[in-house]
Amino acid sequence: MCHLYEGGIGPEQRAVRIAAAWLNGAQQHQVAAKDVGAQAVPGADKIWEYAERTVQRAGMSIGLNHRGRPSSAVLGPVREQFAVSLTNLAAKRPTHLPAWYRISSAASHSSVWMVAQAFASDEDDEPVMRADPEIVTASVLAVLGAFEDLVETLGSYHGADPHQALLTVRRRTLAVLDRQRTWRRRVQEDTRLLHGNDSL
Repeated sequence: MCHLYEGGIGPEQRAVRIAAAWLNGAQQHQVAAKDVGAQAVPGADKIWEYAERTVQRAGMSIGLNHRGRPSSAVLGPVREQFAVSLTNLAAKRPTHLPAWYRISSAASHSSVWMVAQAFASDEDDEPVMRADPEIVTASVLAVLGAFEDLVETLGSYHGADPHQALLTVRRRTLAVLDRQRTWRRRVQEDTRLLHGNDSL
C-alpha cells in the first residue's frame, strides 16, 4: 500500500504500479496452485489471463525478465516490476523502534526457526505451544511499524493530517516496549530467586 500510494509519483506511474501489483498477485496464484494440485491450475491460469487481458486493454504491455517470464508492467517510458523491493521501500521510511522491516524480514526468512521456537514438549513428551514474549513483542512491533507507515502514507495521499493517528500508534509502540522491559525484569528476578545467583 505504501508503494502504491507513495506521494510524488504521477498518475501514469501509479496506474502502472497498480497493474504490476495485480499481475504479481495473479502470477503468485499460479505458483500456489501448482502446490495445491493439478485441479487448481486451470482456475489460476484464468485469473492470470483475465489480469493480462485487462492490463493490455488499458494500453500497457508486460515486460519479460531474462528468463522470458512476465516480470513488469510497462506504459511508454514507465516500467514497474511485479515484485516490490521492501529493502528500497524501507529505506525511504522513517526509522522505527525497532525497524519493522528488519523484524518482518527475519520472520519471513526464518519461519521454520520461529515456528520451532513456538513449540515445546510437556511432561508426557507431547508437543505444546508456548508464547515466547520476545517473539510476541517483535511480531507486535512489526505490525505497529507497518501500520504507522500505512497511516502516514494514506493520510498524506488523501490530504489528511495523520499526526494524531500517528501519535496513537507511537504511544502503543512505547507501551509494548514498556511491557517487554517489565517482563525482562521479572524474568531476571525469577531467575535470581530460582538459582540464588545475583550475577545472573
